[in-house]
Amino acid sequence: MSLGRRYKKMGQVAKNSFLKFHPDVDLFHVTDENIDQFASGKRKSVYPVGVLKYVLAAEIMSIKKYDKLIVLGSDTITCARLDEFLDNNDKDFLATLDYPYQFQTTRAKSPDHETHLNADVICFNSVQPIFDIIRASQYHKIYHEQGGLNEVAWSGEYTHTFDIVDGPYETSEVVYNARAKGNIVAEANTKPFGKYVRKFYVKNEKLFTHNNKQIKVWHYCEGLGTLTDRGFEELVNLWIFGDSTGEWFNKDTKEFFTNVCDAKDFFTKEFKI
Repeated sequence: MSLGRRYKKMGQVAKNSFLKFHPDVDLFHVTDENIDQFASGKRKSVYPVGVLKYVLAAEIMSIKKYDKLIVLGSDTITCARLDEFLDNNDKDFLATLDYPYQFQTTRAKSPDHETHLNADVICFNSVQPIFDIIRASQYHKIYHEQGGLNEVAWSGEYTHTFDIVDGPYETSEVVYNARAKGNIVAEANTKPFGKYVRKFYVKNEKLFTHNNKQIKVWHYCEGLGTLTDRGFEELVNLWIFGDSTGEWFNKDTKEFFTNVCDAKDFFTKEFKI
């Protein structure tokens, strides 16, 4: 789902890249132009945009009677076929890792810093967890759907089964989320990820992290929704063109996104909203 003009170009890359590796999978790309096919004006006004994504996922999965549904945010680039999602039909949902800090609210606490789950890259083999995440989200005014997901996973109040497809991080051969940026947490107003990201490399048309884990999904995971339009443009252009430090995407990574992931010209020209 890519709502709002600032997400239009980025969302197109998310769509194109997923389609490149999954031509056999039904794809629903929800935009400002077609959202009325999926949600009424009332629903759009009631739910925060992240929770609305889950509302639409539940609706699509229910109406289409799908037994599997993958949810990806607009700030993602699919870099390979998502076998860890597609081949696992035994669990109710398949989660991915957020930055390595312990999720904790009054309603839920992840076991440790290695088990914090991110809501923007996830796969469901049952619709019921989606309904439960939506309901739980209303109690998480900061974390919204991410709070709902971690509550469903870790509160002990639910019985849904799940796997973390890119965890534990140290032994996983793949990354599906923020851990591609290095298994670290940024301090306020810092971007310490460059020394890891600049070492991404391509081998046999696959993208790998600095420590040899295949990147299945790249997720910017930059809190883009909190930025002004100008701040949004500046940050995306840093990822595209870098700065004097050279600690952003390297040439091989951008060429991989362009040629293998079908990002078109996104990484070859200045980003403007």
